[in-house]
Amino acid sequence: MNKAKKTVASVFALSLVSAAVLSGCGSKEEPPAPAGSGAASAPPSLSILLSHANAKYAMQAKDDDRYVKELSKLSNFNLKFEFLGHGDDFTQQMTVRFASGSLPDMIRTDSINSTMHPGALDKGVFQDLTELIDKYGPNLKKKIPADAWNSPKVSKDGKIYGIPALAALPATRVVYIRQDWLDKLGMQQPKTPDDYLKFFEAVKKQDMNGNGDANDEYGMYVRENLIYSNLFFSNFGYDPNMWYMKNGQLQPGMIQPETKDAIKFWKSLYDNGYINPNLFTNKGVDWVAGIKQGKGGVWIHDVTNYNTDWNTANFVEKNVKLSLLEGPETAKGKGIAAQGDQIYYVWTVPSKNKKAEDAIKFLNWAWSDEADDFFAMGIKDYNYKIENGKPKWDMNEAVNKDNDASVFYQLSINPRGDGRMLDKVLDVSPNTDAIKAGIQTAKKNVIKNDALHLPTLESLKTHPELAIGTGAGTLFLDMFAKVVTGKEDADSAFDKFVAEWKRRGGDAAIKEATDWYNKFYKK
Repeated sequence: MNKAKKTVASVFALSLVSAAVLSGCGSKEEPPAPAGSGAASAPPSLSILLSHANAKYAMQAKDDDRYVKELSKLSNFNLKFEFLGHGDDFTQQMTVRFASGSLPDMIRTDSINSTMHPGALDKGVFQDLTELIDKYGPNLKKKIPADAWNSPKVSKDGKIYGIPALAALPATRVVYIRQDWLDKLGMQQPKTPDDYLKFFEAVKKQDMNGNGDANDEYGMYVRENLIYSNLFFSNFGYDPNMWYMKNGQLQPGMIQPETKDAIKFWKSLYDNGYINPNLFTNKGVDWVAGIKQGKGGVWIHDVTNYNTDWNTANFVEKNVKLSLLEGPETAKGKGIAAQGDQIYYVWTVPSKNKKAEDAIKFLNWAWSDEADDFFAMGIKDYNYKIENGKPKWDMNEAVNKDNDASVFYQLSINPRGDGRMLDKVLDVSPNTDAIKAGIQTAKKNVIKNDALHLPTLESLKTHPELAIGTGAGTLFLDMFAKVVTGKEDADSAFDKFVAEWKRRGGDAAIKEATDWYNKFYKK
């Protein structure tokens, strides 16, 4: 057995993300189906396989964990979960488990067709849950959006084989900006690309972070592979990470002529010193640290991380203020994130275990309003108290903060997904007004996704260099880096890239994507 594996009485695992399960407050719902057959009967048991996803508490949780016991008591199920590793470790361990045939009652995966368990669906490993959901899962159908049920990660040929667990919000990406820098410069919040350029120029000329060095701040702080950095693309018409229906074909944004203009704009940012010169090697941990050291005025991230990664108390400077903005807008477009299905991960139920009914009943309870308090604030009189008829919960109290305990009950053992943005959490959290406003801003940053639910294309599986977007090792990123740093001319390099991408297999990918689109959307 892999040493990274830990057996724990609990539910679920993180994925990286970030994002908030819709609470469904204010609506009537079916009461959860009773778990047992009578008051004297023992609670039914459920074993669950998941990833600890590098969550501190989940990686160290014991078999007698207090939160798991509480969840078992509240749901009236005897829950026992097994935490595997994260990333590649999780993939390898899952592959071994499926090969051995030793499977628990519920399994967290990324899709019913995941490469972690190739062929499992077609071999009948997963239970068809369609009728059981109709009978025992009214809360699931009511509270999980239709787009999620329509996803090929969950359904095939009209039958449901997986239960979606949701990201925190349907949209999370916003532009973070140093509001205190804007105030210091006497500038308004930028709305257009020109507004951003004026801000960047002002940042370049002044010692904004007050450390005596006027040359260590940048208007925008960029991360390797343009992760959380894809600003100034959609306002030219296309995002290189997305597909668009154009002239009867589903085509990547990265090959559109307008993207060449966006790349030229990025080159001007580089040439003018508006972005950090190490943008192609700036690792995630260094990127976060740099922002907290006052090296960047603008960056992209998730509104869900406002109180954590971007807690202003952790910045080097004093009196830091942040605002959450929409991306720059022009007549050609706006937005910084593709419309998604909000699926964080998927629960599957092995057919041979005969536990499908119990699994649906448990998940139906988890999606009830009755479960909200636990997944939002933990254990009453331990993690939170009721004072004057209202809950009092503090994310910075040791019982919630130490070892990231709140992440464990809001996310790690939350079978419906990510509960960090539940209304009940926000109502008792710091910066509530700013976060709620940011949630609305994130919705405005969403770009309509013509390729929503597009599966991994067979034509691209053996050609990672042709992958859509700015990923490491792609033809696009290689060309983008050479143009931005002045090693190649934009016009000739872009045209050469498009021709090479199509020649190597891009044309086949466009045909496959278009065929899928016409079939899936019945055009």
